[in-house]
Amino acid sequence: MIFVDASVPRSVAAEIKKARSKTVWIGDVFPLDTKDTVWLAEAGRQGWLVITRDKKIRKRPGERRVITESGAGCFVLVYREDLKKSEIAEMILSFLEEMESLFERTPRPFIYTVTKNGDFKQYRL
Repeated sequence: MIFVDASVPRSVAAEIKKARSKTVWIGDVFPLDTKDTVWLAEAGRQGWLVITRDKKIRKRPGERRVITESGAGCFVLVYREDLKKSEIAEMILSFLEEMESLFERTPRPFIYTVTKNGDFKQYRL
């Protein structure tokens, strides 16, 4: 299952779902005001591949702890310029196979950042 959090527009999640039917946007599973620690814990327990644009998730102690404890695997999209929704979807779809491959072969917990150019960097937990 691919889990897309609220930092990624629902329309982008819908585009991902066209390519991978087992994709959910946070609002499909949780109330939109659900704390990151709650959905991250569930994503880890369920073994969901997480896609987010929330760069701060790497640095907040509570979220890092939950990622570590639950065994979550997260991909954080990082880019400097503002992207249109269609560009965000294109970015994700361009690198989705690599995300899935890393998700399968990287021991969890982990956080990878993914740049617009397709550079993946594992963030140290």
